[in-house]
Amino acid sequence: MVVGILTNAILEQHRIINQLLSEFEKIGEEDSLSLKNLFNSFKWNLDKHMFIEEENFFPVANKSNKVEMTQLQNLLKDHKDIRKIISNFVEDVSEGAKPNVTILRELLFEHENREIKSFYPLLDARLPMEKKKEIIENLKDVRLG
Repeated sequence: MVVGILTNAILEQHRIINQLLSEFEKIGEEDSLSLKNLFNSFKWNLDKHMFIEEENFFPVANKSNKVEMTQLQNLLKDHKDIRKIISNFVEDVSEGAKPNVTILRELLFEHENREIKSFYPLLDARLPMEKKKEIIENLKDVRLG
């Protein structure tokens, strides 16, 4: 299967986010400073990623295409759920407790699958190359990592 440039760009961002979450999971609760720093880095990059999607990718969804709009609504709901989970973690981490990220990881996995198996391939197939290049160029303004 050939992966389009938009899908590939999102896959790269997911790789960075997943790597940060994995690093966070490896930190012991006794190392509260590293726990806070890694959590803040993970949260900051996840926030940037969702901003990029919501401001750069989601607006180009075809409003008259029921499939794209249904997928878009599902992705926006995921973002809302992810933000809610993260906001619950903020207090835990600030108090030096390490939250259980199992539910978050599962949601991120499901969200990624929805994106890379359907939504982004639809955009890659439908959008002209010039528009895709413009979107990719905009990604340079907000880097992850």
